[in-house]
Amino acid sequence: MDIVIPVHSTSRPLARAVASAWLAARGAAPGQCRVTVVAHHLTGDQVREMLPPEHRAAVHVLECEDRGTTAAVPRNEALRRTTARYVSFLDSDDTLDPGAVTRWIGIAEHRGSDLVMPFQHHENDRVDITPITRPFRSARLDPVRDRLAYRSTAFGLVRVSAVRAFGIEFDESVVTGEDQSFVMRLYSVAGRIDYAVGGPGLQMGADATDRVSREARTVREVLAAPLKLGKQTWFTDESQSFRTACILKYIRVNFFPAVEEMARSGSWDSTCAQDAAAAFSQLLEVAGRGKEQLSRADCRAARLLARGAEQNELLGALEARRRFATPAALLTEDPRWVLARQAPLRIAAASAAQMVRYRLALAARRTRL
Repeated sequence: MDIVIPVHSTSRPLARAVASAWLAARGAAPGQCRVTVVAHHLTGDQVREMLPPEHRAAVHVLECEDRGTTAAVPRNEALRRTTARYVSFLDSDDTLDPGAVTRWIGIAEHRGSDLVMPFQHHENDRVDITPITRPFRSARLDPVRDRLAYRSTAFGLVRVSAVRAFGIEFDESVVTGEDQSFVMRLYSVAGRIDYAVGGPGLQMGADATDRVSREARTVREVLAAPLKLGKQTWFTDESQSFRTACILKYIRVNFFPAVEEMARSGSWDSTCAQDAAAAFSQLLEVAGRGKEQLSRADCRAARLLARGAEQNELLGALEARRRFATPAALLTEDPRWVLARQAPLRIAAASAAQMVRYRLALAARRTRL
């Protein structure tokens, strides 16, 4: 097992991430786990200086090309060079819970998993409701029925042979969302996907100040990864239900928030509106029956965007779609689609159930600490 940690800046809390990785592999067989730090825009010596003396010799340090601004390049380099059966990616400002990796290996070895999705919690008060699975489901997850697209990060455990068999890589051409095509492709081809419900798992840090994903972006830049994904042959050849599930996630989680952020930025104009409306149309082209499963509030915001509505009116509509307990946010315009699996009513119900599951798991984790 390779625990891969890309790092691109000496300001990152790498020592904390590495220490957590060793604890996460506690109880593993001798030689079963290795921590690999991939130096990106840094030298190997700089990386070693970031670590305490007791970890410098034990950690495997790789240097990769100084190109790109995301973790795509170092992650791909690690995938090309690893000799391990499994790989687990960890960002340098995140941490693994003690015993997490050992647990994931046990699940994969026992069940034959190609992907073990982790219990994912946060350093701050944010609640993580993904994956939005069917009730009480944790084994043999289905990408569509368990709405895996809403968990679009490549954390947990990945079987290396599954990645190599289909030539899956992180997208080095986009400035954000480089893991989108990797994760969605893995969902589509994985022989078995399991969820390590509850702890130990992965804790997402809240102290990073230089995450690429937090930089201001245009709507087109935010959607570059899914728009590119929509043109890939493997994706267009996928089932309509798979494409619909993925694209609806991007519309809800990426598109509308990006439009709202841009509209509030002070740089919103007719050109921005036209570009955003065109991007929305491109997404719908590959979404199958996706439009029918959007909420009434989503559809109203999309119509206002398409006709170039005044900024305040558009912002009002975008705010309305975030009032998730209202009929406009829960119901579809065509009542025949109200109870569709990817429609907002069932998404909301599954999310509520997952939130309860999350809070129980988090409470159990705190009890163990």
